[in-house]
Amino acid sequence: MPAIVNLLFNVVSTNTTISFRKVLPMVSLVSLLVGFGGHLLLWLVLVRNPRTRSKPSSVLLLNLSLADLGALLTLPCVLLGASFQNWELGGATCVLLGFMTSVTVGVEIFSLAALSVLRYRIVAPGTRPPASLTQM
Repeated sequence: MPAIVNLLFNVVSTNTTISFRKVLPMVSLVSLLVGFGGHLLLWLVLVRNPRTRSKPSSVLLLNLSLADLGALLTLPCVLLGASFQNWELGGATCVLLGFMTSVTVGVEIFSLAALSVLRYRIVAPGTRPPASLTQM
Protein backbone atom coordinates (compact mmCIF):
# COMPACT_ATOMS: atom_id res chain seq x y z
CA MET A 1 0.00 0.00 0.00
CA PRO A 2 2.67 2.62 0.79
CA ALA A 3 4.29 2.12 -2.62
CA ILE A 4 0.98 2.83 -4.37
CA VAL A 5 0.38 5.94 -2.28
CA ASN A 6 3.93 7.20 -2.94
CA LEU A 7 3.54 6.58 -6.67
CA LEU A 8 0.21 8.41 -6.73
CA PHE A 9 1.69 11.25 -4.71
CA ASN A 10 4.66 11.66 -7.04
CA VAL A 11 2.58 11.50 -10.25
CA VAL A 12 -0.14 13.89 -9.10
CA SER A 13 2.14 16.35 -7.32
CA THR A 14 4.34 16.81 -10.40
CA ASN A 15 1.40 17.18 -12.82
CA THR A 16 -1.05 19.34 -10.83
CA THR A 17 -1.16 22.01 -8.17
CA ILE A 18 -3.01 19.90 -5.59
CA SER A 19 -1.51 20.21 -2.13
CA PHE A 20 -1.36 16.70 -0.74
CA ARG A 21 -0.48 17.96 2.72
CA LYS A 22 -4.12 19.02 2.96
CA VAL A 23 -5.84 16.42 0.78
CA LEU A 24 -4.30 13.23 2.19
CA PRO A 25 -5.25 13.85 5.83
CA MET A 26 -8.79 14.68 4.73
CA VAL A 27 -9.02 11.48 2.66
CA SER A 28 -7.62 9.53 5.60
CA LEU A 29 -10.14 11.03 8.00
CA VAL A 30 -13.10 10.36 5.69
CA SER A 31 -11.96 6.77 5.07
CA LEU A 32 -11.47 6.21 8.78
CA LEU A 33 -14.89 7.59 9.72
CA VAL A 34 -16.81 5.77 6.98
CA GLY A 35 -14.95 2.51 7.58
CA PHE A 36 -15.32 2.68 11.34
CA GLY A 37 -19.04 3.50 11.02
CA GLY A 38 -19.63 0.61 8.61
CA HIS A 39 -17.82 -1.89 10.82
CA LEU A 40 -19.66 -0.62 13.90
CA LEU A 41 -23.00 -1.19 12.14
CA LEU A 42 -21.90 -4.70 11.13
CA TRP A 43 -20.95 -5.49 14.74
CA LEU A 44 -24.29 -4.14 16.00
CA VAL A 45 -26.28 -6.26 13.54
CA LEU A 46 -24.34 -9.48 14.15
CA VAL A 47 -24.00 -9.18 17.93
CA ARG A 48 -27.55 -8.03 18.72
CA ASN A 49 -29.23 -10.78 16.69
CA PRO A 50 -29.21 -13.97 18.84
CA ARG A 51 -29.61 -16.30 15.83
CA THR A 52 -26.51 -15.02 14.08
CA ARG A 53 -24.26 -14.97 17.16
CA SER A 54 -23.86 -18.75 17.18
CA LYS A 55 -23.21 -19.20 13.46
CA PRO A 56 -19.62 -19.84 12.38
CA SER A 57 -19.97 -17.50 9.42
CA SER A 58 -20.92 -14.63 11.76
CA VAL A 59 -17.87 -15.26 13.93
CA LEU A 60 -15.66 -15.25 10.84
CA LEU A 61 -17.28 -12.04 9.58
CA LEU A 62 -16.67 -10.38 12.94
CA ASN A 63 -13.07 -11.57 12.83
CA LEU A 64 -12.68 -10.19 9.31
CA SER A 65 -14.22 -6.90 10.40
CA LEU A 66 -11.85 -6.59 13.35
CA ALA A 67 -8.84 -7.20 11.09
CA ASP A 68 -10.16 -4.63 8.65
CA LEU A 69 -10.47 -2.11 11.47
CA GLY A 70 -6.82 -2.77 12.31
CA ALA A 71 -5.92 -2.04 8.69
CA LEU A 72 -7.99 1.16 8.80
CA LEU A 73 -6.06 2.34 11.85
CA THR A 74 -2.77 2.03 9.95
CA LEU A 75 -4.07 4.16 7.07
CA PRO A 76 -3.36 7.59 8.64
CA CYS A 77 0.28 6.66 9.30
CA VAL A 78 0.77 5.48 5.73
CA LEU A 79 -0.83 8.58 4.27
CA LEU A 80 1.14 10.92 6.55
CA GLY A 81 4.36 9.19 5.55
CA ALA A 82 3.43 9.65 1.89
CA SER A 83 2.51 13.30 2.30
CA PHE A 84 5.79 14.12 4.08
CA GLN A 85 7.72 12.08 1.46
CA ASN A 86 9.86 10.95 4.38
CA TRP A 87 9.19 8.87 7.46
CA GLU A 88 8.99 11.29 10.38
CA LEU A 89 6.96 9.17 12.79
CA GLY A 90 9.86 7.39 14.47
CA GLY A 91 11.27 3.89 14.48
CA ALA A 92 8.79 2.41 16.96
CA THR A 93 5.85 3.55 14.84
CA CYS A 94 7.48 2.03 11.77
CA VAL A 95 7.90 -1.32 13.50
CA LEU A 96 4.36 -1.20 14.93
CA LEU A 97 2.92 -0.30 11.53
CA GLY A 98 4.72 -3.21 9.87
CA PHE A 99 3.54 -5.59 12.59
CA MET A 100 -0.08 -4.38 12.38
CA THR A 101 -0.05 -4.67 8.61
CA SER A 102 1.29 -8.23 8.75
CA VAL A 103 -1.19 -9.32 11.42
CA THR A 104 -4.21 -7.79 9.74
CA VAL A 105 -3.33 -9.22 6.32
CA GLY A 106 -2.78 -12.67 7.86
CA VAL A 107 -6.07 -12.58 9.75
CA GLU A 108 -7.95 -11.35 6.69
CA ILE A 109 -6.51 -14.09 4.48
CA PHE A 110 -7.26 -16.78 7.07
CA SER A 111 -10.81 -15.50 7.61
CA LEU A 112 -11.54 -15.32 3.88
CA ALA A 113 -10.15 -18.84 3.36
CA ALA A 114 -12.22 -20.20 6.26
CA LEU A 115 -15.34 -18.45 4.91
CA SER A 116 -14.68 -19.97 1.49
CA VAL A 117 -14.41 -23.46 2.95
CA LEU A 118 -17.55 -22.89 5.00
CA ARG A 119 -19.49 -21.68 1.95
CA TYR A 120 -18.26 -24.64 -0.11
CA ARG A 121 -19.44 -27.07 2.55
CA ILE A 122 -22.86 -25.38 2.55
CA VAL A 123 -23.20 -25.41 -1.23
CA ALA A 124 -21.88 -28.95 -1.79
CA PRO A 125 -22.83 -30.90 1.36
CA GLY A 126 -23.47 -34.23 -0.36
CA THR A 127 -20.22 -34.77 -2.19
CA ARG A 128 -19.49 -38.41 -2.66
CA PRO A 129 -16.20 -40.16 -1.95
CA PRO A 130 -14.21 -41.22 -5.02
CA ALA A 131 -15.53 -44.30 -6.77
CA SER A 132 -13.71 -47.59 -6.22
CA LEU A 133 -12.49 -49.86 -9.01
CA THR A 134 -15.44 -52.23 -8.61
CA GLN A 135 -17.93 -49.43 -8.99
CA MET A 136 -16.30 -48.26 -12.20
